[in-house]
Amino acid sequence: MTYFVMNVFFLVPLLVIGLFMRKQLPWRAILLATGALLIITAVFDNLIIGTGIVAYDEELISGIKIGLAPIEDFSYSLAGPLLVAILSKVFGLDNQEKSKR
Repeated sequence: MTYFVMNVFFLVPLLVIGLFMRKQLPWRAILLATGALLIITAVFDNLIIGTGIVAYDEELISGIKIGLAPIEDFSYSLAGPLLVAILSKVFGLDNQEKSKR
């Protein structure tokens, strides 16, 4: 299984859920967190790949890279903020009134 297929397996359902919950989610916060994570991922993935700590099988990646980092490695930066926002909403962790009690 390629990294792309694995990413699709996780990202598509998450995006579908996000679309259904689109009016309930804090999109500005999600986008800011996603942007920050993408920048951090670009910097540190290139460092760990460049120093040889991590290597990718070229047959399992698309070949599209940002620096040394395969594009597929950025999927967790896309999924993380959306997943946290969805789970926070589902479990009621986003309600600030509860934290004031």
